[in-house]
Amino acid sequence: MFKKLLMIVLLAAPMTLFAQKYAHIDYQDIVTNLPAYKTAMTELETLGKQYDADLKSMQQEGQTKLEKYQKEVNESTPENIRKRMEEELTAIQQRIEQAYQDNQKAFAEAQQQKMQPIMTRVNDAITAVQKEGGYLYIMDKAMATQAGIFINDAMSTDVTAQVKSKLGI
Repeated sequence: MFKKLLMIVLLAAPMTLFAQKYAHIDYQDIVTNLPAYKTAMTELETLGKQYDADLKSMQQEGQTKLEKYQKEVNESTPENIRKRMEEELTAIQQRIEQAYQDNQKAFAEAQQQKMQPIMTRVNDAITAVQKEGGYLYIMDKAMATQAGIFINDAMSTDVTAQVKSKLGI
């Protein structure tokens, strides 16, 4: 009896493999077509331009002070004045470097804050399509290719349109 049951399980196992459903999506196409993504990218671009403008302003201030130093300081300049101007130039350079680092950190945080809800919403839509369609997995075509995995379009269903529909796009 046990042998018969084991034989049935072993023969049926490969058939269940063929019954599995596989799907793929174009994740980038989905995300870039979301209005929330377009809004977030516009806001991030504006923020980036503001940070660049602030840095350029600081750099211009530093350049102006450097030119002033080069024009005014010579052998006859008192040591204390020369030293103070050099310290001022060093302080400006340090402020620029610190501002650059702070801006990069703030930009990364803003990007995370704006993109996380979008990615969560897309992932939720993908999960819903996966459950509704009974798919074993849904793979992003671009990520699969990068990983050296090639999707057989004849055996995998493209569900990009269904995910977009879930998202209202």
